[in-house]
Amino acid sequence: MRKLWWMLVLVLAACGTDQGLPAEPLRVQSGALPPAYLGEPYEATLEVSGGLRPYEVTLERGKLPKGLRFIGGRIYGVPQEKGSFKLTVVVKDAGLSSVTRTVELSVGDPPPPRLDLALPKSEVKDPFILVARVADRETRGFAARFLLKELEPDLKTLKLPKNARYVVRYLPEKGALDLDVVFAKAMKNKEAFRVYLKPKKPLQPAVSYRAFFLDKRAKPFPGQEDLKREGEGRFAYKDLVALALAWGKKAGKGKKLEMDLDGDGAVGAKDLAALRAGYGWQLGFTAKKGKPPAKKETPSPAKTPMLPGKAPGGLP
Repeated sequence: MRKLWWMLVLVLAACGTDQGLPAEPLRVQSGALPPAYLGEPYEATLEVSGGLRPYEVTLERGKLPKGLRFIGGRIYGVPQEKGSFKLTVVVKDAGLSSVTRTVELSVGDPPPPRLDLALPKSEVKDPFILVARVADRETRGFAARFLLKELEPDLKTLKLPKNARYVVRYLPEKGALDLDVVFAKAMKNKEAFRVYLKPKKPLQPAVSYRAFFLDKRAKPFPGQEDLKREGEGRFAYKDLVALALAWGKKAGKGKKLEMDLDGDGAVGAKDLAALRAGYGWQLGFTAKKGKPPAKKETPSPAKTPMLPGKAPGGLP
């Protein structure tokens, strides 16, 4: 008899579940929502569990940042203001149970992208290809230093997209490869460059880097530290950016172009060669303290010798 009674209880419990009776109390996640970034599409949904479906989710108190909307527990849109926003939501279920929770939404500047480096995962003794891809968000370019541990790059094999304007050098004594590049169009989740690396001895390759990124408008991502590198010259990364943005332009009658370095009335390959010859390997977005920025002059072809088909650093 007792066994029969327990079987009846289990059957009723199962029937209750099938009829939508609550298996557990109504719950809503509390705390912080996934972070949002200024000017980037955002979407998040409050997690609700337990109780009886369907749920009714309403925003009781709090102000959403401009550009975002709240409908049925879903927050979406493109935030247009930064800050920390506390939101009080009320969730009701079909059984008229209700829960009130306060969640926090943070909107800040988007972090810079990153470079995914594809390397062999086992020991190698022969040259191999290092492939770098831009990941996470769009960028118009970067100034980077790659630390190569017991690896030597073959700069003749360096390949970048056709729309890239760049300067490169290798410092054997530091084991460092410096690459400054600006793309004609913003890139995301695409290959940024590739180059052959030669191991100095059998090893499992390891490459680390530091980089300074530009956003899709060719402006520095906020909150980055300048990538400080040694080297003196007339030009810096900001000049490479200006040259890339002016690429292909021609001056009107009686007018001058900012990055027309050879004075031929247009910005192109000869100007890039002149910039490479006078490159200082400093970012140049902020002036050094105690030292005014050097006055730029337009070099003449005679002052900037160039060899046909060759550019500094072994570039084609």
